[in-house]
Amino acid sequence: MEKGRILLMFGMSIRKFIILSALIVSGCISHPETIAIDFDSGTEDYTPLVRKILAEHPAGEVTIRFGAGTFDFYPEQAAGSYLCVSNNDNGYKRCAFLLEEMRRVRIEGAGEKTQLRFHGAIVPFRVARCEQIVFEAFTIDCDASFIFEGLVVGNDPRTHSITLRPLDPERFEIRSGEPWFTGYDWASPFGENILFDPGTRSPYYQAEQYEHDQKKTLQAEWIGDSLVRLSGYSSRELPPVGSVYTDKGPHSTNRRYPGFSFYKSAGVEVRNVTLHDSGGMALIAENCRDVVCSQYRVEVPPQSGRMVSASADATTHFVGCSGKIVLRACLFESMLDDATNIHGVYMTVVDRLSGNRFGASFGHFQQEGFDFAEQGDSLVFIDRADLGVLGCGRVEEVNHVNENYYIIRTGFDLSAIPDSVHIAVGNRAADADVEISECTVRYNRARSFLLSTPGDVCVENSDLSSMMAGIRICGDANYWFESGRTRNVVIRNNRFGTMATGGCSPQAVLQIDPVISHNARSGGTPYHGCIRFEGNLVESFDNQLIYALSVDSLVISRNRFVDSRRFEPRFAGLSVIDAQHCRSVTVRNNDFSGWKENSTISLVDCSEHCLEGEEMPRMVENPNPYFYEN
Repeated sequence: MEKGRILLMFGMSIRKFIILSALIVSGCISHPETIAIDFDSGTEDYTPLVRKILAEHPAGEVTIRFGAGTFDFYPEQAAGSYLCVSNNDNGYKRCAFLLEEMRRVRIEGAGEKTQLRFHGAIVPFRVARCEQIVFEAFTIDCDASFIFEGLVVGNDPRTHSITLRPLDPERFEIRSGEPWFTGYDWASPFGENILFDPGTRSPYYQAEQYEHDQKKTLQAEWIGDSLVRLSGYSSRELPPVGSVYTDKGPHSTNRRYPGFSFYKSAGVEVRNVTLHDSGGMALIAENCRDVVCSQYRVEVPPQSGRMVSASADATTHFVGCSGKIVLRACLFESMLDDATNIHGVYMTVVDRLSGNRFGASFGHFQQEGFDFAEQGDSLVFIDRADLGVLGCGRVEEVNHVNENYYIIRTGFDLSAIPDSVHIAVGNRAADADVEISECTVRYNRARSFLLSTPGDVCVENSDLSSMMAGIRICGDANYWFESGRTRNVVIRNNRFGTMATGGCSPQAVLQIDPVISHNARSGGTPYHGCIRFEGNLVESFDNQLIYALSVDSLVISRNRFVDSRRFEPRFAGLSVIDAQHCRSVTVRNNDFSGWKENSTISLVDCSEHCLEGEEMPRMVENPNPYFYEN
């Protein structure tokens, strides 16, 4: 059926159930209206139907209930808006479900029997300035993956070429001799790539040695039998035969279409939802309060043969959020970056216009347009060199001149700070508490959890295995500009499997690495507060398991460390625990009986320390010489 005739089908595809108002003791409260959408084989595109329902309920108070079946959504008749989405690529987006200034809205299905399938360049769900929004019991997929995947069937070091069998050859094109991959209404040249091992479904050990240098142009040619040869491949090692080559396109253009985009909303829940693909982050929440994800799964479709699910950073990503963030019984696998990243934003002071009035810009292009602060918020000013606090002040006025230049007036006088000090500024409203429990992370590029929030954080009873660090606690005003001075973090009763198989620098199971230059690490107040790592099982192969920089109180107790011997150590000379410039370090009652012989614990400039327990590694000064930025 033609898309233009879909509106005639509304009567055939909708059953309305009006739930009457109920009289209760406190007064008369209306219950949300429920609109059921049954699958109709004659309806090609459900986008205008959903748009009509939402337009008829501008305040919300509605449940949209999908029945069993596959419901398709196309971009031609989707609502459009220019969106600035932090850590993604800004631009004009078409949104299948666009919820703005609504409350009490539910989008639900019939569990595994309900699939919502999105075609082309479209953001499935956008929620802005809403309250009490629930997504429950359905599966999300795209008509075509935003990732190119191809099996390596040959390589030739002599010609610097590899031969691929594309997973979807009909989506592969050669334009002016160069490789491209396509979707319904989009096309992308090759760009960022990584190699997967189909046996483990994970990135290859030391995958960075196989990555093509994006500055070098690849040439492509069909060579018959649905095979393509890529010539001019520039890497330390050619991808081995039997590996799976994946590519998500050039940096700065491959994070356009997140699955869920939440903005300035409160009380948002995602329950029993499975997401198979997204052209950006699977879920991104900005300036939200109280977000819960339970039994939320990000995974490749069964029997698809794919290695990759979500194409971009962070299966869940929270920026500037407050209240409570809960991840419960979730599965995050096969994505191309972290399972979750929870942080604030540092802007840089670029103009001192007067004592308490300044111009500020974002340090990273994918933060531009972020709604950094509003009147009444409390800002903290820091020295970018050592992340030390310079002062605080309440926001009196914010002028968004453009996406990357704001003029801000606060109650703090900057005139006493020398011009030689480079200043960053963060918003103290980003103070979410975090509860992560019974979650599984595996098969993904990058890390499991990045936690940079001053709220109370607890990660427990989870099973984590990622290419890089297990849990990273950072804070950075020089690279990603992600703020997050932690106060109280508890990591307990988790299992950490194979970690640190790749990454340009050493990666630790627990990696606490605020980006502080080497010459600014001594003295001053530690950046992070109390971090407790207790009762965990760590089964890994590399030498360094815990790296901690600038922590006030670090407690490592009742953990069991086991050498898996799965791979050769990548950085064999490092200590199992490396603490630098921490005030207090306690290592007590851990089980090292299954760990490597002759291992050491390195403490540098830690004024208080307590090392107790049997078979304790000897204490030395053996600081990790690398400066973490990834």
